[in-house]
Amino acid sequence: MLKSALAAIRSEFSFMRGNLLTMIVSWVFIYFTFSLVYSFESPFIRELGAPPVVIGLMSSAGAAMLSLVRIPGAFIADKYGRKQIIVTMTFSIALSYLFYIVAPDWRFVLLGMIISNLSLIYQPALEAILADSIPPERRGMGYAATNVVPNIPTIVAPALAGFLVETQGLVPGMRMVYTMVFLCVLAAAFVRLLFLKETIRDPQPIRLGEMKGAFKESLGAIVEAWRSMSPSLRFLTAAFLVSAFEEPMFRWFAALYVRDVVGMEFFDWGIVNAVSTAFTIVLGFPMGKLIDRMPRKKAVILAYFVFTPASVLFVVSRGFVDVLFTFILFAVGGCLIYPAYSALQADMIPREKRGRVMGTIGTLNVLASIPASALAGFLYGVNPAYPFGFTIVLGVVVCLIIVVLVKEPKTREI
Repeated sequence: MLKSALAAIRSEFSFMRGNLLTMIVSWVFIYFTFSLVYSFESPFIRELGAPPVVIGLMSSAGAAMLSLVRIPGAFIADKYGRKQIIVTMTFSIALSYLFYIVAPDWRFVLLGMIISNLSLIYQPALEAILADSIPPERRGMGYAATNVVPNIPTIVAPALAGFLVETQGLVPGMRMVYTMVFLCVLAAAFVRLLFLKETIRDPQPIRLGEMKGAFKESLGAIVEAWRSMSPSLRFLTAAFLVSAFEEPMFRWFAALYVRDVVGMEFFDWGIVNAVSTAFTIVLGFPMGKLIDRMPRKKAVILAYFVFTPASVLFVVSRGFVDVLFTFILFAVGGCLIYPAYSALQADMIPREKRGRVMGTIGTLNVLASIPASALAGFLYGVNPAYPFGFTIVLGVVVCLIIVVLVKEPKTREI
């Protein structure tokens, strides 16, 4: 009986090999670092002298840099290959965190943020190599695996960071945290260097002299990619352009809200994020399996039926238990939305166009986040509840677009 159970497990996860396994292992390091800094980055930047509106503008500046490099990044992914740009820029991201470690004020953090976002030129290549490496019939589970497995070690990360900032002080504690971030991203870069395999035929070596032409050519490719999208993919993209306004609101200002309005301690806030991560891990694979058995569109809609009430609860939270329950709901919605949306997107895009089309979609989402971050900083300065109230309205709009205008493809792309 034990042998049959083990055989069933091996069969269930047989798709986790090659590039997919390599990316998951590298993300173990990267997700751990994100979970370390996520809960305390905006308080750290504020402690270095940046008011909320400046924090929002910093995020907008980083997003602007990312939007610029995603344009040639999408072109590079399809012409020059996936691996070389992913590996090189992962090393660059690691080096960017040295500016966080030594930052005397928020301007150094801004410099590191800009370098990190410029290095994310590899994002379209990463998105494409991931889509290339997951069988169409297992995309729900495949994307769930990328969301669940790397998160397993992160359960302890928020509490660890909370302990460090409580015992060492916010700024010294965060310098220790960013040192760990630097080492972990460096480890991820070496994993990708050693084990990642190229997925396109005859990739050309990247020539810096061609980048100017590539940028110009890529602008036209974005227009072409948009035109090549099916109507449903365009509406799905439009829905998530609206949704792109939501992420910066929580990314940068939830930590400030729980401190300024709810009155939570750093360690308690770390515990909330640790519990949220634990729910993501426990629910991730069951949700991924559910997504492979039900229409992807319905899974996306269901996620918003969880997200929107949770956003309401966050605004009215006044204690540890309120915030904890809210973030458990966010974890449930996240287990649905990421694999369902990623799988639905991959179902609609032919392999030979994935770099350009996914790059276009990602670039448009980043462009949408530029005004969102600045707006969030302004709204928070007026009233801390306003950014999160705005996300409630946006969630309703996104859900309506998907319900009315998005249709699933009859045949899924390989």
